[in-house]
Amino acid sequence: MMGGSLALAAQGRAGVDEVVGFDTDPRALEEALALGVIAETAASAAEAAAYADLVVVSTPVRSIPALVEECATAEPRPRVITDMGSTKSAIMAALSPLARSLFIGGHPMCGAADSGVRYARADLFDRAPYFLCTTGAAFPKLYAMLQQFVTDLGARPTHIDPAAHDQIMAVISHLPHVLANVLMEHAGGINAGGKRALQLVGASFTDLTRVAGANPPMWRDIFLENRRALSESIRSISEQLHRFALSLDEGDETSVAQAIDAAATYREEMLEYADITPETLYKVTVRVPDEPGSISRVMTTLGDAKINVEDLTLHHMSRSVGGDLVVFVNGKDVAETAATLLNGLGYPSSVGFMGDGGE
Repeated sequence: MMGGSLALAAQGRAGVDEVVGFDTDPRALEEALALGVIAETAASAAEAAAYADLVVVSTPVRSIPALVEECATAEPRPRVITDMGSTKSAIMAALSPLARSLFIGGHPMCGAADSGVRYARADLFDRAPYFLCTTGAAFPKLYAMLQQFVTDLGARPTHIDPAAHDQIMAVISHLPHVLANVLMEHAGGINAGGKRALQLVGASFTDLTRVAGANPPMWRDIFLENRRALSESIRSISEQLHRFALSLDEGDETSVAQAIDAAATYREEMLEYADITPETLYKVTVRVPDEPGSISRVMTTLGDAKINVEDLTLHHMSRSVGGDLVVFVNGKDVAETAATLLNGLGYPSSVGFMGDGGE
């Protein structure tokens, strides 16, 4: 999905004339060719890399160094090689001098839950931060070329040191997956009063555990490749949890309130950086049936009314009940208009301020 999306964006936005593809799964390669994601197939990574202006390795992180090495020895050699892996230090440390001279690490901060080239889309990188890490051996003009390519994709190139990249990813990407897995495992073992906790969850739990259990082989490799930074983050957040538990034990209302206030301040900073103004963000909660086309009807109705959706999330309940689609829009008037339109579809809708608590 990631590699296919980059291939589509390269052709549709960055002026790339031809994309040659290689995959160890022949069926994936055939599908990419049939969908027009690639123009030609290759029998090996080296064959795909020969003559290339740019090689992009989009594979599990532990396989990246060997593939970069293979591509670096292609004849004629490619001009520049990059990757899309979510760890950087281990990959770059493993490269030979030849590979280092051609390689610039890359990591787009975007993606989707669905895997497979059939889910590729050219707009995946729109406004997404796209980290670039140099080895120090690649020529500056190669970095400039790759930076322009990333900009043409619609992303925001950001230069970063590999160690800093891994430390940040440990906190904002890898740690959430660890916490989701641990929380799901913890809840899975809770039975109280003859009730199983997992059968009584609400929206908060569903949101927090959305990524739990995702792609075990891929995340196992990511966790182990970035284990130093990740274990440090886990220990740090464990200390914060311990302090919060002590505040609860002591009934320290001030400390509990301060922790919540600090979280609210940091979340506001995060949203403002993403051009979302929390003070004007409202949520429209829509009860949608579990049937084909229901979500599409909601989005089409809002689109026809020129209502821009800043974000959305779906809380599925059951096949008989359906679920709640929560749509975030800017402005109370816009939210009320959206709710009126959706109620007219027969989908019960309500409006709330983003800062309102859940459950």
